[in-house]
Amino acid sequence: MSNERQESKKKREGAKQLAKAFKKMDKPMSKGGTGGTFTAAATKAGHEDSPEGRKAYADKVLADDSASPKMKKKANFYKNVISK
Repeated sequence: MSNERQESKKKREGAKQLAKAFKKMDKPMSKGGTGGTFTAAATKAGHEDSPEGRKAYADKVLADDSASPKMKKKANFYKNVISK
């Protein structure tokens, strides 16, 4: 194969990959994330499935020294952002 053909083949492959990437961008991103996990944890812990119950659970988690850092972040986020 000549150098021109190899370069042409590389450019074509690059263009195909770029087109594939743009095609993926056309689709909406999936929501994913941790939506609902704090509410589920509060309900499982016996708190009422209401804003007041979740706020009480957030207070309890923030006061608990043995609570995981991740759950403390969720509780803090709930208190400061969601419950307002």
